[in-house]
Amino acid sequence: TAYIQAALDTVFAQTFDNYEIIVVDDGSTDATMAILEAYGDRLQIVRQKNGGHASARNAATKIARGEWIAMLDADDLWHPRKLEQQLATAGDADVVYTAARNFEDSKRVDDVTFRDGDCPRGDIFEDLIIDNFITHSSVLIRKSALVAVGGYDETLKTTCDWDLWLRMSAAGSKFAGLQQPLTEYRWRATSNSKNHDRTCRDRLNVLQQALDTPRGHQVSVLQRRKAIARVWQTSAWFVAEKDDRTALNWYLHSIIYRPYSIRGWKEVTRCLLHLCGISRQKLRSAFSRAVQS
Repeated sequence: TAYIQAALDTVFAQTFDNYEIIVVDDGSTDATMAILEAYGDRLQIVRQKNGGHASARNAATKIARGEWIAMLDADDLWHPRKLEQQLATAGDADVVYTAARNFEDSKRVDDVTFRDGDCPRGDIFEDLIIDNFITHSSVLIRKSALVAVGGYDETLKTTCDWDLWLRMSAAGSKFAGLQQPLTEYRWRATSNSKNHDRTCRDRLNVLQQALDTPRGHQVSVLQRRKAIARVWQTSAWFVAEKDDRTALNWYLHSIIYRPYSIRGWKEVTRCLLHLCGISRQKLRSAFSRAVQS
């Protein structure tokens, strides 16, 4: 409720305005419906009972009439020219994504994604198995390509976006990226991604399913091991601020697959030092002093 009006207002502010807006209310019990109904016939409301994110997105896809579908989570925002610029550069791509500006609970991440300007395009399967670098609210998806792979996997409570990109890429969909931060992604401490155990399991399962596809079988052994190590490493990074024991365990799992990873060993050392009573803040201060000297 606190964010949905702001999100919708960024849709209505788009310079490209030949669109329909479908909002799926997934069993809300707050004032969401009152906010939505205030927009009148400017949007179409679909109500369902606690089906989850993937189910809500599939429900909207089924009734969407356009060639393209742009997903916007209720707590994120769009730049006014997002749709215009994506459509202008889409070409033969099936998915067009943009860089994102991170805000709110985002102190541990870069302010903007793709700061080096490198947005993978075309067949990006081997880039995707290493990292889910596509912000969900940034995508513009060709509906025919989305439907062809069966939409979002409703059995997943987390990582259903990464699963979708991997399945689409494995099926031959082409991707294009814009390095401009035309999406604003809100990091929240209460988001589903904060359920670290479940998210880690989902990441591992999603990756394994992708590697088991014909496209996945083309990936080298070293790249496969790097991808698995990256899942453990990413999961450890997310949990490290509050649970060094779990982070240490997961970093050690990553090292099993990439024993030569310098970053992996650095993070193991950091977790061990923290478990010995040396706080991460002290480590950062010591590192900062060492760099300055």
